[in-house]
Amino acid sequence: MLPFVGSKTSKMSEIKSFEEAVKFIGDKEKKPKKTVPNDRKLALYGLYKQATVGDVEGSQPWSIQMEARAKWDAWAAHKGKSKEEAQEAYVKEVNSQIKDFEIA
Repeated sequence: MLPFVGSKTSKMSEIKSFEEAVKFIGDKEKKPKKTVPNDRKLALYGLYKQATVGDVEGSQPWSIQMEARAKWDAWAAHKGKSKEEAQEAYVKEVNSQIKDFEIA
């Protein structure tokens, strides 16, 4: 019986590509067992925008526009990163969130 110890906790293979990570995050059937805090969601948002659009555009929204401002700030935090750097960081963050929040 010992060879089967922990077999229920088999880990998903690590995500390797940006496209695979985007597809994983977009899959509505993937549910975290723990609540993902907003700062970690915003981290993914900022990296995604930097990887797909490039540097943030436009002026920073007013602080009263909380959601728009938080998204703008998350994106602006990656200003100057290349598309490839942002994609690599996105994949790393997705893998970290899968582990940290037990997303399956």
